[in-house]
Amino acid sequence: MVNKRTSRRDTQAALFRAAAAEFAARGYDAAGVDRIAARARVNKAMLYYHYGSKLRLYVAILRDMFGAVGVRARAIADGPGPADAKLDAWIVTVVEEAAARPWFPPIMLRELASGAPHVDSDTFGMMNAVYLAVRDVIVQGQQEGVFGDADPLLTHMTILPAILIFFARQHVVARNRRAARGLAAAETRQVDQFVRHMQVSARGMLRAHVPAEE
Repeated sequence: MVNKRTSRRDTQAALFRAAAAEFAARGYDAAGVDRIAARARVNKAMLYYHYGSKLRLYVAILRDMFGAVGVRARAIADGPGPADAKLDAWIVTVVEEAAARPWFPPIMLRELASGAPHVDSDTFGMMNAVYLAVRDVIVQGQQEGVFGDADPLLTHMTILPAILIFFARQHVVARNRRAARGLAAAETRQVDQFVRHMQVSARGMLRAHVPAEE
């Protein structure tokens, strides 16, 4: 006999995955409830039962990423260790969570490009928690003397879009495998290469603001 609670969780998870793929491929406005239900192999009514509306399902997908990153990022900021190591760990966290959710970068890039019309105050608070964590890491580094007076918000806005664009490009390459075969090895990058590049770049950007010793 199928456990009803397990069945409900499975249906909800199937709808979540199907909607994430649909929103990533088409954007919020063009995404269809019928297509989401068909992808999930459930009746459309189940979408409304579990999530209430297309918008609430979309917001749940955004919050899934922000919540996962926010919890890990805050633990890094509040934990022990020097600021430069924490910065490295913060970058790894964002990259790992984005890699685990290939639908998120295209969804977020579309959302930002359209002025974030579907990000309500609670969702923004979760998104901002990711910034607040790295801000605290940067302030710690400034107090330790390893980072200069770089603006934490502008630093965050320099790092995060690069991560989104990297994964969006990876998605394009994966979707166009035939064309991608023509790319030279030097024109392709693996995730671990990207992480190291972002760590070195972020450290260099922040240390560039440290006054040179006379």
